[in-house]
Amino acid sequence: MGTVRHELADRIITAIAVGAYSPGDRLPPERDLAVLQGVSRVTVREALKLLTDRGLIVSRRGRDGGTFVAPIDWDSALTDVARRTLAEELPKLTEFFEYRCLIEGLVARTAAERHTDEQAAELRALLAEFRRATSLSAARELDRRLHAHVTAMAGNANLTALCDQLNARATLGFNSEPYPPDYLDRATAEHTRLVDAIVGRETEAAYQAAHDHFRLTLDIMAGKLRSS
Repeated sequence: MGTVRHELADRIITAIAVGAYSPGDRLPPERDLAVLQGVSRVTVREALKLLTDRGLIVSRRGRDGGTFVAPIDWDSALTDVARRTLAEELPKLTEFFEYRCLIEGLVARTAAERHTDEQAAELRALLAEFRRATSLSAARELDRRLHAHVTAMAGNANLTALCDQLNARATLGFNSEPYPPDYLDRATAEHTRLVDAIVGRETEAAYQAAHDHFRLTLDIMAGKLRSS
């Protein structure tokens, strides 16, 4: 149990260090973390206590309470933990990301073929919101909504279920894409390329745009490992 709780604590630290959560963000509830990470709620509670005792997260009670990422300098904090975790995880993820990019390319191509004018308008609106995002937390949420909408445009429940599984594995089990500030411009440019291709019904361009874009998470984690 001691090993599992420390491993989970390290994974949470790494998720924050790579930008899957930002200072001030609320972490998922204990029950959700337990499901996402495949551990018991007791293990989650003990891992969170370890992080609380180290001043890395804070708990708040009340209606808007929960567990929040502490407002500290995460760029310089605990780089050894992130480096160790990423060094272990990235070799396992490299081939997986090739698979993920192939699937997401297929989703985008299908969305380009099948979408309605109403869906295209909503996708444009989500892109505009993403461009106006004033925080990394907002950008992360809009990224999730934009890609969920692209998947819905493909109109296949099996693809939707598969993408949910891929997203969880690609993000160390947290289902929250990393968004450090130095990658936001790249994400904006890639989202624009993807949306233009889908709305324009350019099927091969949509495939390639999604295929290229979904390497972003891997590149972010690899970049964190190099800089740690």
